[in-house]
Amino acid sequence: MEHIYSTVGFILRHICRYRYAVSLQNLSRALPSASYSEVKQHHLHFYKNAARILIETVVPSMQQLHVPKAEQHMLSMLETKRKRIILLTGHYGNWEVLNKLPKHTSIPVQALYKPLRSKFWDKLFTKFRSIHGIRLLTASQALRILLREEHESSITLFIADQFPGKENGLSIDFLSQPTQMFTGAEQLARKTNASVLYLELVPVGNYGWKIRLEPICDSAQLTAPGFITTQYTRKLENSIRRNPTWWLWTHRRWK
Repeated sequence: MEHIYSTVGFILRHICRYRYAVSLQNLSRALPSASYSEVKQHHLHFYKNAARILIETVVPSMQQLHVPKAEQHMLSMLETKRKRIILLTGHYGNWEVLNKLPKHTSIPVQALYKPLRSKFWDKLFTKFRSIHGIRLLTASQALRILLREEHESSITLFIADQFPGKENGLSIDFLSQPTQMFTGAEQLARKTNASVLYLELVPVGNYGWKIRLEPICDSAQLTAPGFITTQYTRKLENSIRRNPTWWLWTHRRWK
């Protein structure tokens, strides 16, 4: 598989040149202390890893999710308290495998998503992503539904490293530069008094992923404004600095 990933990564990087300049610029700005050769090496491995994620996505049998016993226990303990659980992750690793989380827990799982403009593609997209039992909610639905189900434990997934716009979000120093961070997850957590955890995806072998959870807070309403977003940002930054090549560098996050 390594040879296949390298070959497809080469095609993406050198032939298609998919977002080549954007990803290289983002890496250079985010890792100012790295040498040119280090940035170049990270850039090369980023495309190889992007190839792995692409292949895992189009070959369903390779899209495997592992939930260690420690993480299962952590979620079960929160379920016994009848807590709403919010898991914050980023565009780090193959986040598509999280659609399989309902297969690993008895707790209902939902994820927020942005509807596509085309009704046909939106219907196809939601059907594909919900095949393993995950419930997809739009941002306008989420608060109303979670408040209605306030006495039921549930897990809500957020990919929370989206760019909220220059005038929105919370300004935090992230990867060596001022960055507007999305605060919608924190707002929802505070309104529902959820327990919030950071979720990191760790690659397993040649394909498949396991989750690693880090608590951020047990009761969101007891935290100061901005605390959850800041803690999430720091934890995501730590993941990226440990291995920069798994983050999605092709988005124009710094505008």
